[in-house]
Amino acid sequence: MSYNAKNYTEQGGEVTHIGGKLIIEEGAEVEGLDSGGSYTLPTAAADTLGGVKAKAKSDESVEVAVDGDGKLYVPAYPVIPQLDKQADSVAADAPALVTDFNKLLKALQDSGLMKAE
Repeated sequence: MSYNAKNYTEQGGEVTHIGGKLIIEEGAEVEGLDSGGSYTLPTAAADTLGGVKAKAKSDESVEVAVDGDGKLYVPAYPVIPQLDKQADSVAADAPALVTDFNKLLKALQDSGLMKAE
């Protein structure tokens, strides 16, 4: 069976193919939808698949992933460890200050907050 039109009906009117643009003029009615011929996308919830609103992408945005059930997932924010308090430096000269500073750098590296190399 072949067709020479983008839009056609087959199987005794049971199936309609729309391959072009569908324009529904003002005042037209569509039967079979809830609420008297109109459709409103429900708000997504734990038990309802629906639409969500989101603000625009920013530098703080993270990508989301969708699973096969339509659930959205975002990456977990990393837990940033807190270091023990570093004692205030009492260095009296540059070499002692360098020693204190290197001690701080080592603490940051050991905690994983800074790469060792």
